[in-house]
Amino acid sequence: MSEIIEATATPAVVSTPGPEATPAAQVSAADLVRLTQGLYFIFWGLLVTVLVAAQTVVLLWVRAFSEVFLAGGVVATLMGTWRLQQARLHALPDESTGPQWRNRVGRLRGVATLLAYFCVLFYMWRGVPDNFYLQLNAAAFVATGIVYLMMLNRTITTLAAFVGRKQMALEARLFTAANIVLLFLPFAAALAYIVLMAVLRQTSLLEEFRQLLQRISLLVAIVVLLPVSLTLALVWAAKDTLVQELVSRDQPPPRPHPAP
Repeated sequence: MSEIIEATATPAVVSTPGPEATPAAQVSAADLVRLTQGLYFIFWGLLVTVLVAAQTVVLLWVRAFSEVFLAGGVVATLMGTWRLQQARLHALPDESTGPQWRNRVGRLRGVATLLAYFCVLFYMWRGVPDNFYLQLNAAAFVATGIVYLMMLNRTITTLAAFVGRKQMALEARLFTAANIVLLFLPFAAALAYIVLMAVLRQTSLLEEFRQLLQRISLLVAIVVLLPVSLTLALVWAAKDTLVQELVSRDQPPPRPHPAP
C-alpha cells in the first residue's frame, strides 16, 4: 500500500520533444565557421573586384587610384574559396552530395586561381593597352570572372542541400541560368563582334571595344550587371543561414517540465 502511495505522490517527468533535427545538424561547428568565413570573404572580394574592374574597363584611357583595390578583391575571393574547400563536407555520410561538393568546390578554387593569374596580366594590359597578347588575357580575365560566378552558384546549390534549404538551391540554379543568359552569352557575342569588326575594318581590338562601349546604354549595363547582384545577394543569404545555424547551437536545450 505504501508503495502505491509513493508512486502516485511522485510526479511523472515528461520530456518535451525538441524540434526535428535539421540537415545542417550533421555539419560540424568548425565546418560551419569555415563556410561562413569563406562566403564572407567571397562576398566582399567579388563586390570590390566587380566594381573596380567595371570602372577600369569603362574608363579605358584613364588610370584611377581605385585600380590598386582590384588585387585585394581577387585575393579575398581566392582566400574565401580556399576557406570553403577546407570544410570537410565530402566526409559526411551523404554519399550523393559529398562527392558533388568536393568536385564543385575544387573546380571553384581552380577558377579562382585562374582569376588571380589573369588579374596580374590584366594589370600588365593596363600599362600596355595596345599589346594584342595582353588584350586577349584581359578578355580572359573577364571571362574567368563570369565562369567563377556560375561555378559559385552551383557550389551554393550543393551547400543548400547540406543545410536543407530547397528554396536557396532553386534560387542558385536560377541565378546560374541568369549568369549564362545575361553575362556569358552577351560577353561571347560582344567578343565575337569586336574580333569581326577589327578584321573587316582593319582596326585594333581596343578601338573596336571603345566604340562598342560608346553604343551601350545604361539600361543594357544594368541588365548585364543584374546577375552579379543576384549572386552576391545569394552569397550573403547563404552566409546568414550558416550564422543562424551556429547561433541556434548555442541555445540551451529546453528543460523537461513535470506533467500536471
